[in-house]
Amino acid sequence: MSCSGGSNGGSSAAQGTGGAGPGAGGSSGSAGADGAGGTFIGSGPNLDGPFADFPAGPQIDGGAPSEAPGLFEETPAQPEGGPCIAEPPMEVLVPTNWTPLRFEWIAPAGQNVFELRLSVENQVNELVVYTTATSYTIPEDVWTGLATHSAGRDIEVVLRSAQIDGGQLVSGPFVGTKGVVHVAPVAAPGSIIYWTTGAPGTNKTALKGFTIGDTEVKTVLAPEDLGDGTTCVGCHSSSPDGIFSFFARDTAAGARNATARTVDGTAGVPTAMQVSTVALDLLARPKQTVPTLSEAHYTAQDAVVLTMMANPQLVGPAWELVWTDLHAQDPETGWGILERTGDTGAIASPTWWHDGTTIAYTSAATSGEGVITQTVDGDQRTDIYTVPYNDRQGGDATPLPGASDPAYLEYYPVISPGDALLAFNRFAPYKQPDGRWADSYDEPMAEVFVVPAKGGEPVRVAANDPPACAGKTSPGLTNSWPRWAPSAEASEGKKYYWLTFSSKRRDSNNPQLFVSGVVTRMDNGVEVIDTTYPALYVTSQIPEENNHTPAWDVFQIEPPR
Repeated sequence: MSCSGGSNGGSSAAQGTGGAGPGAGGSSGSAGADGAGGTFIGSGPNLDGPFADFPAGPQIDGGAPSEAPGLFEETPAQPEGGPCIAEPPMEVLVPTNWTPLRFEWIAPAGQNVFELRLSVENQVNELVVYTTATSYTIPEDVWTGLATHSAGRDIEVVLRSAQIDGGQLVSGPFVGTKGVVHVAPVAAPGSIIYWTTGAPGTNKTALKGFTIGDTEVKTVLAPEDLGDGTTCVGCHSSSPDGIFSFFARDTAAGARNATARTVDGTAGVPTAMQVSTVALDLLARPKQTVPTLSEAHYTAQDAVVLTMMANPQLVGPAWELVWTDLHAQDPETGWGILERTGDTGAIASPTWWHDGTTIAYTSAATSGEGVITQTVDGDQRTDIYTVPYNDRQGGDATPLPGASDPAYLEYYPVISPGDALLAFNRFAPYKQPDGRWADSYDEPMAEVFVVPAKGGEPVRVAANDPPACAGKTSPGLTNSWPRWAPSAEASEGKKYYWLTFSSKRRDSNNPQLFVSGVVTRMDNGVEVIDTTYPALYVTSQIPEENNHTPAWDVFQIEPPR
């Protein structure tokens, strides 16, 4: 967490779960009416269609000349030389409840009219759009019908271009991107709340959020909402019921501590039945950050939050993993240090299994702010360890196979729903121009990997890579802070997980949020990764802001106004 204008750091311990609470309490098209909205062609409940969600006839958009359809159709196209689609990447997996799909492309000089053609096998029409813009958003009613009727199917995409002047074809058409976009057979659940430092130069921190499918974001928590002199909000996670965000905040006196508030826009304080006054006071002690919770320990009888603490009067000078009883009535017995026997490394960025049995964390040569880790000369270790929770006692800490390779720095772990997979960041150690070893904060070489939760072979996810025509490659994009959706859904023998993370792959080079799919299958009784997919840009976020360190859970966010 950086309240001094850092662009993408390890600031938000953000994994979530579902469960019971702890107490009693571009250019956008305008498709015609002929068939838009999901008209069924034929009779009977034939779910294979054909459907008429795509309108019949060409759509003239963005000032394209009326002659464009005829000019494109009458002249044979050259097989290459056309525009390249930069968003969404081809082969991407799109949830059925996603925001209406927006296409963006990069065009060679001189090409000024574009033909975007979309087809699906169970749709009676193609969607054919002519535009002078370099982007196009599928109209909401068309997208809703398509995502409903064509879930689990592929959208065939062809983008062509031409130069047209005065109603005459000057050059082209040229074929550009040809590929496939996969409509998932399932939706993506929940809501995302992320940390933003606002537009460049403003350093106006806030937690903003949206439910999957929303077209706008809302501010759910800002420093001024707390009314207590808070100057910065940052590291955040969800209560397992989605009502509260547990988060770190800075005070005017420079002290960093933790608290909890509702995320419905009111910044409400938990009732004493939800989080006791003693517990809130324990969380408010200085040098405390990165709260994380588990649905297994968020009940009326057993409610605990884990934080990182480096208060020298309480735990000593080094960061320690601390538990706090959310129903505590005695400040002396309501908290303690969770032991990690056998690990002498500095600790950072914990994640807690949903079943409450295990915690994964980063062990390094040095750590800071509860999340930042760094190697030093003679000690290159930055690995992911696991330790049992063991009813607040901790136990033997061991490196996680596949996420503790001495050739890499591995950090920012997060456990998937069902506790089957662990996502994390990784990069090879290197020295910066000033001679210091690179650390985990705002690291451009970071990439996202996934490993079985009990250890195994790490998988580099396809989401690290943008389309080649974007002119950017990973590593080098600051692909950082992966977080899982709160649940996974099965379809036809496969399980669909969703990951969000931040990346600096957009033209403005500021951190923005992306979402990608990870699909698994069973192989001899073992869940294994089947396919990982490229990443979708979250079009509802504000593109000029620095948006990062997301939390994805069942957050109870009001619909955007």
